[in-house]
Amino acid sequence: MSSKYFNKLNYTLANEDTALELELLPEDVGHLFSVAGSGGRILPLLAKRPRLVTCVDLADEQLYLAEMRFASARELSHSEFLAFWGYPPAPASRKDRRELFHRLGLSEPAKKFLEELFKEKNWDGILYEGKWERTFAKLSEVNRRITGAKGAGLFSALTDAEHFDYLEKRFPRKTWLLVLFILGNATIFNALLYKGHFPKKNLKDSFFDFYVEAFDRLFEQGPARRNFFLQLAFFGKVIFSEGCPIECDPKVFELAKGALQNTEIRYCRGDILAEAQKVSRPIDFFSISDVPSYFSGETERLYLQKVAPTLNPGALVVIRHYLHVTENTDKGGFEDVTSRFDDAIDREKLQVYQVEILRRLG
Repeated sequence: MSSKYFNKLNYTLANEDTALELELLPEDVGHLFSVAGSGGRILPLLAKRPRLVTCVDLADEQLYLAEMRFASARELSHSEFLAFWGYPPAPASRKDRRELFHRLGLSEPAKKFLEELFKEKNWDGILYEGKWERTFAKLSEVNRRITGAKGAGLFSALTDAEHFDYLEKRFPRKTWLLVLFILGNATIFNALLYKGHFPKKNLKDSFFDFYVEAFDRLFEQGPARRNFFLQLAFFGKVIFSEGCPIECDPKVFELAKGALQNTEIRYCRGDILAEAQKVSRPIDFFSISDVPSYFSGETERLYLQKVAPTLNPGALVVIRHYLHVTENTDKGGFEDVTSRFDDAIDREKLQVYQVEILRRLG
């Protein structure tokens, strides 16, 4: 797997809806092992009180960001957490954000990197500073120019009835399809984000059909303002509180905050497969994100067998395939339990991933 794309701050908000993993994760597991990302994909999972959490990433910067996410949940109130990160309804002022930052207990390397980043941004929020988030800010500008007020008007719907009525009678379907035709392809994403390391698509659908179907599934979920990903696609940021990611949910936040008093958190910089094979405590829940979508050859075929010896019997492995579903993968010793969680997968807020959930036998 190339490290050319996975460096610096690729993610600062979330490119996944961790509400899915939160539903899958049993309470009080011994060892949660996960891709770090922005930290936003792990923080909600602390609500289930895992005893040990191992965060892995190829980039130190992502680990520093995850560390700040956990520290901010530990040290700040719910309203302060939202304001500090820049979530609605009331992002913090520059002065307040600086003061909140200096309340956080961070390692020296993390504090140095993050303080320099905040100073560079004049203490504005960094929620949308990741490469993925900045890409969607650019894409949303094109979307707004083409779909205009009628496209944005979808977010005025407060109820299911209003939402589906707007979709049927007022939403500019033809211009929306034009947006997906222009933007939904490997050329655009490689130019703006992946720099030549876009997953090698092996799905039968065209890029256009893939994105049309994904967004149609999102529209079918109900009011668009409840979905942070749809808000990013149309506005480049989250502007409606009801659509904030699961880390912002007050109940989830308070449970995670309480768990942070006891949960041990470890940070590992490196390849997730290599790090999984070095663990001192067996893994009970392995959240590998969409990393396997970038595998090929022997790694694609054997990645599950490489980590199998470090998984406890009954451990779950959650995989999010993006455009590329791993082929010829040796799944010996694993049971596919994906269908047990179809309802949870249908509620997931991005719908661009083909989710696979495997259970370690033994």
